[in-house]
Amino acid sequence: MLSDDRPTNPAWLPIFSKKEHFMGNAFGMIPGLEPDEWSNDACRGYVIMAMEDCGFSKKDIRRVVGQLYEVFDLNSVEDAKEKYLSSPY
Repeated sequence: MLSDDRPTNPAWLPIFSKKEHFMGNAFGMIPGLEPDEWSNDACRGYVIMAMEDCGFSKKDIRRVVGQLYEVFDLNSVEDAKEKYLSSPY
């Protein structure tokens, strides 16, 4: 983007000296830009909802949700992302 001589830091934009302050606080200050709540329990909930929608049995859902505990312990978020992106699903 070319400069148009306007101020680069409008008065309404919070200015932070450290990147982590911007990422941690600025989005919470602007309505509608709050970070998503994420947790392993939220992921389990998504899996349960999807499996129920697909008609899986309660036994199969319990088995998969139980396996998620081990998968979360042994793999990073980046591992999971790479698995998804390289999968046929």
